[in-house]
Amino acid sequence: MLSIKSYQDYLKALTDSPTEMFWVVPDDIVISPSFKFDIYFSHDNEYDRKMNHVFLNGDHYDGIMLMSKHRPVSEREFNSRFLITRKEWNIQASTPKSKIYDIVFISYNEPNADSNFQALKDKQPTAKRVHGVKGIHNAHIKAAEISDTPLFWVVDGDALILDSFNFDYHVPTWDAETVHVWRSKNPINNLEYGYGGVKLLPRQLTLGMDTSSTDMTTSISNNFKIMDNASNITAFNTDPFNTWKSAFRECVKLASKSINRQVTEETEQRLDTWCTQGADKLFGEYAIAGAVAGKLFAETQPTETHRINDFDWLYKTFKLNF
Repeated sequence: MLSIKSYQDYLKALTDSPTEMFWVVPDDIVISPSFKFDIYFSHDNEYDRKMNHVFLNGDHYDGIMLMSKHRPVSEREFNSRFLITRKEWNIQASTPKSKIYDIVFISYNEPNADSNFQALKDKQPTAKRVHGVKGIHNAHIKAAEISDTPLFWVVDGDALILDSFNFDYHVPTWDAETVHVWRSKNPINNLEYGYGGVKLLPRQLTLGMDTSSTDMTTSISNNFKIMDNASNITAFNTDPFNTWKSAFRECVKLASKSINRQVTEETEQRLDTWCTQGADKLFGEYAIAGAVAGKLFAETQPTETHRINDFDWLYKTFKLNF
């Protein structure tokens, strides 16, 4: 077994290893006690001797690798630990070392922000906070600046984290540039999708995001993934303005089809629900009014949709109607 920590080490092993195959063991894993590195292929088994083999590292195949000198891999494959041609072994060879990503709570003027942040701190004492930064893009860039980890969690100011949600997701190496978004529960119309959900963002891509985009989350990376489980309740119905503003912003994005990679039929169903459901809930009438106004704005002023990230303009627009 050779000490291989970089692609240059790997290339050296291709030349210097005295055997046809050699083990690669990353330094950010914990080797399972039951894994003995005793796999052997007879010389008549040319297929396996000329194949690269990968083993489970927790839930993903991004840990220990048994490499063949007959099948070199590219630097991109090696660094991402995602080999194009590989044989996967359903053997728990290792688990990831604990990867704790920074958690950043982003708030502006949400009435429940302080209590929500305290509830988050009770569960996650190391959580950081960005408060009062104008512009949703700028706030997320600031969050990336105060983060010390390659990915970081984002919790919105109106988010109530569910007891069932844990900030313990392990991102496999090849997925490190993907934006991960968990589902959120809407307290007015019962929709459950990525709107208002907890996000796990790649730090460097967030620092360099396109600040002119209407939808911030889907513009950070070309890779975007909605996670299956719910992370929080988006408690945006705190007062008439914040309820109206939240519904207006979301329905402008839905109606303008500005959310990258959205499914049209699904978007139309969500838009209809925003515009019609939940009048009996707390501030529900303001949510419906904001949704209807946002839909109309997107349809009649499609070149002005960037205004939804200007909270001063949103407040003035709200006051014209209420």
